[in-house]
Amino acid sequence: MNLHALRIFTNVAKLGGITAAANSMLLSQPAVTIQIRKLENEIGAKLIEGKGRGIQLTPEGKFLYEQGMRLFYLEAQIDEKLGKFLAKEDKIHIASSYIPINYILPPIIAKYKLAHPQIEFFVSLGNVQSVEEQVLNYEVDFGFVVQSKFGHEDLQFEKVLDIPFWFIVHPSHPLANQTVSIYELSNEDFIYRERGSSTLDLLESIFYTFNAPLPKLGLQMQGLHESIKVVEAGYGMTLAPSYSVDESIANGKLAQVYVEQAAIQQSLFICSRKTDLMEQPFLQYLKTHLNALN
Repeated sequence: MNLHALRIFTNVAKLGGITAAANSMLLSQPAVTIQIRKLENEIGAKLIEGKGRGIQLTPEGKFLYEQGMRLFYLEAQIDEKLGKFLAKEDKIHIASSYIPINYILPPIIAKYKLAHPQIEFFVSLGNVQSVEEQVLNYEVDFGFVVQSKFGHEDLQFEKVLDIPFWFIVHPSHPLANQTVSIYELSNEDFIYRERGSSTLDLLESIFYTFNAPLPKLGLQMQGLHESIKVVEAGYGMTLAPSYSVDESIANGKLAQVYVEQAAIQQSLFICSRKTDLMEQPFLQYLKTHLNALN
């Protein structure tokens, strides 16, 4: 496949038009059009269609765009890794979902940075889907997610830590510090997380497992911190990872509700590409520290 034509095509798809791609690559519009047509002839499929003043990718075009972007991300990473190797410098790019980046990774990264001051860390926050996409597209070296469902076939997930989850309420709540059945919680006003949240998936799976009705929807909040603050203010109940509420419980701002016969937890996974054969020293360091928490 002609990589020059593929690069032009990915720019057209990314920028949404031939004119924009031509301007960004300092090419004429006819030159861009010719390369797209050559690429279509080479693979035997139409890649783009006109749509108003812009373009629309065909199914074949969408597939080729996604694969092309991964290819050029990989090319950029090879250049970066080679440059780091020759310069004897290190950069670590990490993508993480909310719980790991807020409650688990910071002290480990800080200790590693103190021992290896030459290493630069770049850490981005995203949901499970965006973390997987960044790993797939070679935008980051690896990712951290808390989930029970696995995504793309080109990714591998290594479990490194179990995270307990607790039902929490305000200390004045009638169920504060009580042990109850899961069925009793069905009658409580609950703060739900947003759709797509792994915590919401966990909540639903708990009640489905025990064949119990889901709790009443009191509020739906986007964000773990925001949900906890509502409970601290005196309303309802929510499900939260122990790392996020243990200090508030110790200080008397929150209280736990214990559920009979239900040890609730999710697992922390390292998300990486199956094609990556070498493991970074930081990952080995991190696994050692996380094993100590288990």
